[in-house]
Amino acid sequence: MTLLRRARLAGLWLALAPSLALAHHGQDFLILESPAVPHPGNVYLLANAHAALEGGADEQAGMEPALLVGVTPRVSFELHAHAEKLSGSSWAYEATAPAVHVLLTDPANHHGLKVGIGAEYEVAAHQDGRDNTEVRLSFEDGDEALKWGANLIASREQGGSAEFGGAFGVRRAVRDGFALGAEGQTSFERAAGSELLLGAYFEHEQTWALKLGVGGVRDESGHVAPTARLGLVLRLKG
Repeated sequence: MTLLRRARLAGLWLALAPSLALAHHGQDFLILESPAVPHPGNVYLLANAHAALEGGADEQAGMEPALLVGVTPRVSFELHAHAEKLSGSSWAYEATAPAVHVLLTDPANHHGLKVGIGAEYEVAAHQDGRDNTEVRLSFEDGDEALKWGANLIASREQGGSAEFGGAFGVRRAVRDGFALGAEGQTSFERAAGSELLLGAYFEHEQTWALKLGVGGVRDESGHVAPTARLGLVLRLKG
Protein backbone atom coordinates (compact mmCIF):
# COMPACT_ATOMS: atom_id res chain seq x y z
CA MET A 1 0.00 0.00 0.00
CA THR A 2 1.46 3.33 -1.05
CA LEU A 3 2.02 6.13 1.44
CA LEU A 4 -0.54 8.29 -0.42
CA ARG A 5 -3.21 5.57 -0.18
CA ARG A 6 -2.52 5.12 3.53
CA ALA A 7 -2.90 8.86 4.05
CA ARG A 8 -6.22 8.84 2.18
CA LEU A 9 -7.54 5.93 4.28
CA ALA A 10 -6.43 7.64 7.48
CA GLY A 11 -8.19 10.81 6.41
CA LEU A 12 -11.38 8.88 5.67
CA TRP A 13 -11.24 7.21 9.10
CA LEU A 14 -10.77 10.54 10.85
CA ALA A 15 -13.71 11.97 8.95
CA LEU A 16 -15.95 9.06 10.03
CA ALA A 17 -14.69 8.81 13.61
CA PRO A 18 -16.82 11.61 15.11
CA SER A 19 -20.04 10.15 13.72
CA LEU A 20 -19.09 6.65 14.86
CA ALA A 21 -18.19 7.86 18.34
CA LEU A 22 -21.42 9.80 18.69
CA ALA A 23 -23.69 7.12 17.21
CA HIS A 24 -25.83 5.58 19.95
CA HIS A 25 -28.96 3.58 20.66
CA GLY A 26 -31.24 6.32 22.00
CA GLN A 27 -31.26 4.83 25.52
CA ASP A 28 -29.13 7.39 27.36
CA PHE A 29 -31.28 7.63 30.51
CA LEU A 30 -33.30 5.40 32.84
CA ILE A 31 -36.75 7.03 32.82
CA LEU A 32 -36.37 9.44 29.89
CA GLU A 33 -36.80 8.61 26.22
CA SER A 34 -33.98 9.90 24.00
CA PRO A 35 -34.77 11.24 20.51
CA ALA A 36 -31.97 9.38 18.70
CA VAL A 37 -32.76 6.09 16.94
CA PRO A 38 -30.42 3.16 16.14
CA HIS A 39 -28.80 2.88 12.73
CA PRO A 40 -30.88 0.89 10.19
CA GLY A 41 -30.46 -2.83 10.77
CA ASN A 42 -29.12 -2.49 14.30
CA VAL A 43 -30.97 -4.61 16.86
CA TYR A 44 -30.82 -4.05 20.62
CA LEU A 45 -32.08 -6.05 23.57
CA LEU A 46 -33.36 -3.79 26.35
CA ALA A 47 -34.07 -4.89 29.92
CA ASN A 48 -35.52 -2.31 32.30
CA ALA A 49 -36.52 -3.13 35.87
CA HIS A 50 -37.48 -1.34 39.07
CA ALA A 51 -37.96 -2.47 42.65
CA ALA A 52 -39.30 -0.98 45.89
CA LEU A 53 -36.73 -0.70 48.68
CA GLU A 54 -39.28 -0.93 51.48
CA GLY A 55 -41.60 -3.81 52.29
CA GLY A 56 -44.87 -1.86 52.55
CA ALA A 57 -45.02 -0.72 48.90
CA ASP A 58 -48.02 -1.96 46.90
CA GLU A 59 -45.89 -2.71 43.83
CA GLN A 60 -42.75 -4.57 44.85
CA ALA A 61 -41.11 -4.81 41.43
CA GLY A 62 -41.64 -4.43 37.69
CA MET A 63 -39.78 -5.54 34.58
CA GLU A 64 -39.91 -4.52 30.89
CA PRO A 65 -37.84 -6.58 28.42
CA ALA A 66 -37.83 -5.20 24.86
CA LEU A 67 -36.37 -5.43 21.38
CA LEU A 68 -35.40 -2.20 19.59
CA VAL A 69 -34.76 -2.25 15.82
CA GLY A 70 -33.41 0.53 13.60
CA VAL A 71 -35.61 0.74 10.48
CA THR A 72 -34.42 3.94 8.72
CA PRO A 73 -32.07 6.76 9.76
CA ARG A 74 -35.12 8.46 11.30
CA VAL A 75 -37.35 5.58 12.44
CA SER A 76 -37.04 2.68 14.88
CA PHE A 77 -39.51 0.06 16.09
CA GLU A 78 -39.74 -1.33 19.61
CA LEU A 79 -41.70 -4.19 21.13
CA HIS A 80 -41.72 -4.57 24.89
CA ALA A 81 -43.54 -6.56 27.53
CA HIS A 82 -44.51 -5.57 31.04
CA ALA A 83 -44.60 -7.77 34.15
CA GLU A 84 -45.02 -6.76 37.77
CA LYS A 85 -45.05 -8.21 41.26
CA LEU A 86 -47.53 -6.75 43.73
CA SER A 87 -47.19 -7.09 47.49
CA GLY A 88 -48.28 -10.56 48.59
CA SER A 89 -48.57 -11.86 45.02
CA SER A 90 -46.36 -13.64 42.53
CA TRP A 91 -45.11 -12.19 39.25
CA ALA A 92 -47.85 -11.48 36.68
CA TYR A 93 -47.66 -10.66 32.97
CA GLU A 94 -49.50 -7.36 32.48
CA ALA A 95 -49.18 -6.04 28.91
CA THR A 96 -47.47 -6.04 25.51
CA ALA A 97 -46.64 -2.73 23.82
CA PRO A 98 -45.47 -2.02 20.26
CA ALA A 99 -43.91 1.43 19.81
CA VAL A 100 -42.53 3.62 17.02
CA HIS A 101 -39.81 6.26 17.52
CA VAL A 102 -39.18 9.01 14.96
CA LEU A 103 -36.22 11.41 14.92
CA LEU A 104 -37.52 14.79 13.75
CA THR A 105 -34.17 16.57 13.39
CA ASP A 106 -31.45 15.80 10.82
CA PRO A 107 -29.97 12.32 11.58
CA ALA A 108 -26.67 13.39 9.98
CA ASN A 109 -26.27 16.23 12.48
CA HIS A 110 -24.50 14.85 15.57
CA HIS A 111 -24.23 18.23 17.32
CA GLY A 112 -26.82 20.57 18.77
CA LEU A 113 -30.44 20.00 19.77
CA LYS A 114 -32.10 16.73 18.74
CA VAL A 115 -35.89 16.32 18.77
CA GLY A 116 -37.95 13.17 18.40
CA ILE A 117 -41.39 11.74 18.99
CA GLY A 118 -42.42 8.29 20.15
CA ALA A 119 -45.81 6.58 20.38
CA GLU A 120 -46.74 3.28 21.99
CA TYR A 121 -49.95 1.31 22.44
CA GLU A 122 -49.97 -0.96 25.49
CA VAL A 123 -52.31 -3.94 25.12
CA ALA A 124 -53.49 -5.32 28.47
CA ALA A 125 -52.87 -9.03 28.98
CA HIS A 126 -56.02 -9.56 31.07
CA GLN A 127 -59.69 -8.96 30.27
CA ASP A 128 -60.10 -6.72 33.32
CA GLY A 129 -57.06 -4.66 32.32
CA ARG A 130 -57.15 -1.47 30.25
CA ASP A 131 -55.15 -0.63 27.15
CA ASN A 132 -53.05 2.53 27.34
CA THR A 133 -51.71 4.93 24.73
CA GLU A 134 -48.64 7.12 25.35
CA VAL A 135 -46.93 9.75 23.20
CA ARG A 136 -43.62 11.39 24.13
CA LEU A 137 -41.99 14.43 22.56
CA SER A 138 -38.30 14.16 23.41
CA PHE A 139 -35.41 16.62 23.39
CA GLU A 140 -31.69 16.13 23.95
CA ASP A 141 -28.59 18.31 23.66
CA GLY A 142 -24.96 18.11 24.65
CA ASP A 143 -22.09 15.74 23.97
CA GLU A 144 -20.44 12.72 25.55
CA ALA A 145 -19.04 14.93 28.35
CA LEU A 146 -22.33 16.58 29.38
CA LYS A 147 -25.84 16.05 28.05
CA TRP A 148 -29.40 16.79 29.11
CA GLY A 149 -32.73 15.42 28.00
CA ALA A 150 -36.41 16.29 28.47
CA ASN A 151 -39.76 14.69 27.62
CA LEU A 152 -43.28 16.02 27.29
CA ILE A 153 -45.65 13.11 27.92
CA ALA A 154 -49.30 12.54 27.02
CA SER A 155 -51.05 9.31 28.03
CA ARG A 156 -54.60 8.01 28.00
CA GLU A 157 -55.94 4.85 29.56
CA GLN A 158 -58.83 3.17 27.77
CA GLY A 159 -62.07 4.66 29.02
CA GLY A 160 -60.30 7.47 30.85
CA SER A 161 -59.16 11.02 30.14
CA ALA A 162 -55.79 12.19 28.86
CA GLU A 163 -53.03 12.95 31.37
CA PHE A 164 -50.00 15.14 30.72
CA GLY A 165 -46.59 15.15 32.35
CA GLY A 166 -42.90 15.75 31.88
CA ALA A 167 -39.47 14.34 32.60
CA PHE A 168 -35.99 15.83 32.75
CA GLY A 169 -32.49 14.42 33.14
CA VAL A 170 -28.84 15.43 32.99
CA ARG A 171 -25.68 13.32 33.01
CA ARG A 172 -21.99 14.21 33.13
CA ALA A 173 -19.07 11.98 32.17
CA VAL A 174 -16.66 11.20 35.00
CA ARG A 175 -14.32 9.24 32.77
CA ASP A 176 -14.51 7.42 29.46
CA GLY A 177 -17.48 5.04 29.56
CA PHE A 178 -18.83 6.19 32.94
CA ALA A 179 -21.20 9.05 33.80
CA LEU A 180 -23.24 10.25 36.77
CA GLY A 181 -26.55 12.09 36.59
CA ALA A 182 -30.02 12.81 37.92
CA GLU A 183 -33.50 12.25 36.47
CA GLY A 184 -37.04 13.12 37.45
CA GLN A 185 -40.58 12.77 36.13
CA THR A 186 -43.99 14.00 37.22
CA SER A 187 -47.58 14.46 36.15
CA PHE A 188 -48.72 18.04 35.55
CA GLU A 189 -52.05 17.19 37.23
CA ARG A 190 -51.11 15.35 40.44
CA ALA A 191 -48.13 14.92 42.72
CA ALA A 192 -48.59 11.18 43.27
CA GLY A 193 -46.28 9.14 41.09
CA SER A 194 -43.59 11.83 40.89
CA GLU A 195 -40.12 10.29 40.85
CA LEU A 196 -36.60 11.60 41.38
CA LEU A 197 -33.42 9.52 41.14
CA LEU A 198 -29.65 9.66 40.98
CA GLY A 199 -28.10 7.55 38.25
CA ALA A 200 -24.83 5.91 37.24
CA TYR A 201 -24.32 5.07 33.56
CA PHE A 202 -21.75 2.64 32.13
CA GLU A 203 -21.14 2.16 28.38
CA HIS A 204 -18.75 0.16 26.23
CA GLU A 205 -18.24 1.33 22.62
CA GLN A 206 -21.98 1.31 21.87
CA THR A 207 -22.15 -2.49 22.25
CA TRP A 208 -23.64 -2.47 25.75
CA ALA A 209 -24.79 -0.05 28.42
CA LEU A 210 -25.66 -0.55 32.08
CA LYS A 211 -27.69 2.06 33.97
CA LEU A 212 -28.33 2.05 37.72
CA GLY A 213 -30.51 4.45 39.70
CA VAL A 214 -31.64 5.00 43.28
CA GLY A 215 -34.36 7.46 44.27
CA GLY A 216 -37.91 7.81 45.48
CA VAL A 217 -41.53 7.82 44.25
CA ARG A 218 -44.26 9.85 45.94
CA ASP A 219 -47.54 8.09 46.74
CA GLU A 220 -51.07 9.43 47.30
CA SER A 221 -50.40 10.18 50.98
CA GLY A 222 -47.30 12.24 50.21
CA HIS A 223 -44.91 9.55 51.43
CA VAL A 224 -41.78 9.13 49.30
CA ALA A 225 -41.01 5.44 48.88
CA PRO A 226 -37.37 4.57 48.10
CA THR A 227 -36.88 2.71 44.82
CA ALA A 228 -34.11 1.33 42.62
CA ARG A 229 -33.95 1.09 38.83
CA LEU A 230 -31.80 -0.91 36.44
CA GLY A 231 -31.45 -0.63 32.68
CA LEU A 232 -29.45 -2.91 30.41
CA VAL A 233 -28.84 -2.38 26.69
CA LEU A 234 -27.17 -5.05 24.55
CA ARG A 235 -26.47 -4.73 20.83
CA LEU A 236 -27.42 -8.01 19.16
CA LYS A 237 -26.83 -7.02 15.53
CA GLY A 238 -25.26 -4.14 13.62
